[in-house]
Amino acid sequence: MSHNILVLNCGSSSIKYQLVNPSTGIALAGGTIERVGQEDSTVTHKVGDKKLTVNGPIADHSSGLTLMRRMFAEGGTNLDDSQIAAVGHRVVHGGASFSEPVLIDDATVTAIEKLSVLAPLHNPANVIGIERARKAFPTLPHIAVFDTAFFRDLPAAAYTYAIDRKVAAAHQIRRYGFHGTSHQYVSAQAALFLEKDPSELNQIVLHLGNGASASAVSRGVAVETSMGMTPLEGLVMGTRSGDIDPGVLFHLHRVAGLSVNKIDALLNR
Repeated sequence: MSHNILVLNCGSSSIKYQLVNPSTGIALAGGTIERVGQEDSTVTHKVGDKKLTVNGPIADHSSGLTLMRRMFAEGGTNLDDSQIAAVGHRVVHGGASFSEPVLIDDATVTAIEKLSVLAPLHNPANVIGIERARKAFPTLPHIAVFDTAFFRDLPAAAYTYAIDRKVAAAHQIRRYGFHGTSHQYVSAQAALFLEKDPSELNQIVLHLGNGASASAVSRGVAVETSMGMTPLEGLVMGTRSGDIDPGVLFHLHRVAGLSVNKIDALLNR
């Protein structure tokens, strides 16, 4: 009986993947494809203590996913024979449309594409991963899990920015929050460790890595988050500036002559 889940996380320049047995939580195999679209791309694939690596240019995410299948096969885990029950996709931005995981169909893909205006570095890559995987595994259910979903019901005082309400509404400007899957999981695991029901606890949750964020979780519900309309807001991160005086952006444009794209790269990369 099929029972494994193939999990895909297609980022702006990377692909992370695992074949997971959900009953045990054990990853049977998995890996990371880094620097997609560059000449010095790398692939690291792990099966138990065995590690396979490939170095060389990977043109795009589609090529990366083709290489992923090859790595599974070379590592002794042919995906066509791996009893896969479903494919799970991490999607960065669900906007106001998605508050929980959803079964992917054509309408879902279109909705995720439209949200690319809010996450131009992430959602397009997420869509590529979804479309490529749906072609590779057409008979399997594909499920989208959204990074923003845990923060979908933030109180208005937490998600509202102090700008003109009509402008904000017209352009979907609000705090959405990210790393939601991490914050939801960690808060639940902390409650389990303390042998408490989540409804009994108030928690500060930290997601600390190359991307970093903090949240406040009250009685199992997110009430505050450091990240905002995009993952750029909040804590200082590996390549992201985190919070910065908005006036710095105007100064860089007017005085330093930097374009919007260059300022975007400066703050994000």
